[in-house]
Amino acid sequence: MSFSLTRRSVLKGVGVTLPLPFLNVMGAVKKENNPPKRFVSLFKPNGVHPPTWAINNGKENDFELSALMKPLQPHKSDLLVLDNMGTKEQAGHNGANFLCGVESAKAASADQVLANHIGKTTALKSLELTTEGIFTNKPDCSYISYDSKGRFIPRNSDAQLVFDQLFRNPLSNPKRKAEMASILDGVKDNANSLASRVGKEDLQTLDEYYTMVRETERKLKSKSNESNAINFDELERPTAGGGFNKQVTNMLDLIALALWTDSTRVISYMLGNDSSRLIFDFLGIKEQHHYLSHFYRNFSINNISYLNKINLWHIQKFTYLINKLKTFKEGDGTLLDNTVILFGSGMGHSDIHSGNKVPTLMAGGKGLIKTGRYVNHAERQSVSSMHLTLLKQFGVNIDSFHGQTATMTGLNDSSYTAFVEKKIASFIKEEGKVLKLQGKLRLSTDIKTPRLHLMDIEGVGTVKIEIPFKTFNKVSLPFYCEKNVYIEGKGAKNGTEWRVSDISKITELK
Repeated sequence: MSFSLTRRSVLKGVGVTLPLPFLNVMGAVKKENNPPKRFVSLFKPNGVHPPTWAINNGKENDFELSALMKPLQPHKSDLLVLDNMGTKEQAGHNGANFLCGVESAKAASADQVLANHIGKTTALKSLELTTEGIFTNKPDCSYISYDSKGRFIPRNSDAQLVFDQLFRNPLSNPKRKAEMASILDGVKDNANSLASRVGKEDLQTLDEYYTMVRETERKLKSKSNESNAINFDELERPTAGGGFNKQVTNMLDLIALALWTDSTRVISYMLGNDSSRLIFDFLGIKEQHHYLSHFYRNFSINNISYLNKINLWHIQKFTYLINKLKTFKEGDGTLLDNTVILFGSGMGHSDIHSGNKVPTLMAGGKGLIKTGRYVNHAERQSVSSMHLTLLKQFGVNIDSFHGQTATMTGLNDSSYTAFVEKKIASFIKEEGKVLKLQGKLRLSTDIKTPRLHLMDIEGVGTVKIEIPFKTFNKVSLPFYCEKNVYIEGKGAKNGTEWRVSDISKITELK
């Protein structure tokens, strides 16, 4: 009789349960044992500096990644870049916008809807992870996952506790846990027995898996063995040093392990609260992330450079996770092929808290999304509609999601209506004390002039628009960037150059 395993097989020892990765011997049993589909959401806080994020003049299958996306270049074919996401003029620091598409959740977030659909048979229905404590001034900032009644779902920031939750059962024998040199020692006999019964490829997969488990445990153990003897009289404010960076990397390694062993199929991970006050000392930055994100009102060249450095670090962590999942073979593909990763924020332009042009990237998910593309819709797309569409791709049978009944095209095909720049008659003129102008509004790409907006007028040249922050905030100027608009306001001509100094009216032209 041939040897076979089910997808739910584990190795057991005293005080230890070790789930297994997908093996060929599992796939040979039944068709339903093919690798499952999974979902990971990776949240970056505090929006972006639009000029360094935006892809300009890209086409669906012919585009260049923006400055901030450059670390993703080796994985471009695995990416789906979504543009023109978000329909609100402004979005506050409310984590619900990321996985619900609304400011205040009244029902389950997308990850939890999925968990109820694809997570019923796994040891953990879902994992909710974070890097930062609760922001007590506004708790909404600290969560992206919500249950069916719109209530916050607690997050875990301790990689050691997550490891224990995934691979240990301390309740069965807590004393034994402390004595074990490694989790693999607890399942050694069963592991040896399994190795003698599987094929060459499965042996290689198991070897890679055991190595990763042992290495992950080693990293976490080195942290836990640090001295607990503290002289409170000599305490100084701790810096992030390499600690925070390592903490995030450890958590990403655990995410990969959790998915590979099918311990869970749904994970949400916050790289910071939605109003993150983290200080990235290890990047040479001394200001809080949230302060730097308001680059318009707190302008300095250094502030914008530091903000972009933090945003680049977020992208590098996304890249790390993609690369990690691609290294694991699963079935006929990789772990990434069977996992949709959603990376993004709850807002676009970080200073104005814009609800438009919200950074949205997806990776992996073969058969669920179509990657290697830049999808720029002609009309702004609701985040809730995107989630509704993705949920349907996973087989969730629902007709609406947080008030949205319309699905979004473009996730897995090219049937969407792409943005095509419309040519309109541009002009600028003075009527009494009112300056009127019309054309395409764009933001300066020079980080030295983040307050500067521009409009090219035929026969006149480039009009410079630089208005007070109070007006900038009131009219939500970034909401209209890269659109044809009509503007009324104040300004003057200095020689041959027009400058707009204030705006009283702005209207999008369609």
